[in-house]
Amino acid sequence: MKKSTLIFGVLTLLLSTPVAEAKAPIAIASLAPTLSINFTGGDQVSAMAQGAGAIYLAGTLESATTSLVTSQPLGASDGFLVALSPSGSHLWDLRIGGSGDDVATAIYIDLIGNIWVAGASAVSANSPAPGLNRLTVWEISSTGTLINTYFRDLPEVDVPLSIVAKGANFLIQGITSKSGQASFAATLNPAAKIGPLNYSSTKLASAPLLKSATSVLYTWQSYVTTGAIKGVTGIPLHKKTTVLARFGIKDKALKVINSVTGSPVALQYQSGTGIVLLTQGSGYFLTIIHTK
Repeated sequence: MKKSTLIFGVLTLLLSTPVAEAKAPIAIASLAPTLSINFTGGDQVSAMAQGAGAIYLAGTLESATTSLVTSQPLGASDGFLVALSPSGSHLWDLRIGGSGDDVATAIYIDLIGNIWVAGASAVSANSPAPGLNRLTVWEISSTGTLINTYFRDLPEVDVPLSIVAKGANFLIQGITSKSGQASFAATLNPAAKIGPLNYSSTKLASAPLLKSATSVLYTWQSYVTTGAIKGVTGIPLHKKTTVLARFGIKDKALKVINSVTGSPVALQYQSGTGIVLLTQGSGYFLTIIHTK
């Protein structure tokens, strides 16, 4: 075959082959929160979980009254648990603790729908050390009834950051004020008590700045950006913008991107409710997207 004939054939093939058109840029759109929680002072939401068709928020209150927690104060500061419907409406709330200071910092939903809230409490001056030196776990029913309180008094302050099921027991992990140590782990046996704490000089891994969740059809991501995102228009330069992005699971393509209020704290999916994003800014904000 002549060289000129070969070149002509190649050019004909290239010109006749369909070329995929470039995808049009996606414009970012503002998404208003479903619920705004206007906490003040030392009030804070520390953890979120979903289960049995409800959204649960746990944290600490120093205020006597708030729009989110209507139950009466118990002490100087109280732990709290709030149940919200899939639409973000208030179902019930419960203050937890005693007459002293209490904080609630971690949450877990078990298979029967009970909520396990871990935190720390202050005990009397006769205890080994002043302050929040009682590691505490509250077991609460899905209707807001306190079932059990488990605790272990300690010579230092140990604050849980997580509580998860581990076989028939629960594993509690957190940070400690114990000299020379950075973290602790302990086991809670629901038929007995919180066991001895195992300390470590290794710090627990920091929560990732990028929050992610997977629904039936999509992968979701929320994070803070200060610059442009490829294929997205409308993002202001040199300004912090929190985004909530939705990608297809099969093609991994960006489908929708929104800007939301605050910085991401937690992002979760529950069938029947959808995607729930908790963010923090001048208060806390809950954004609920009903999706598969």
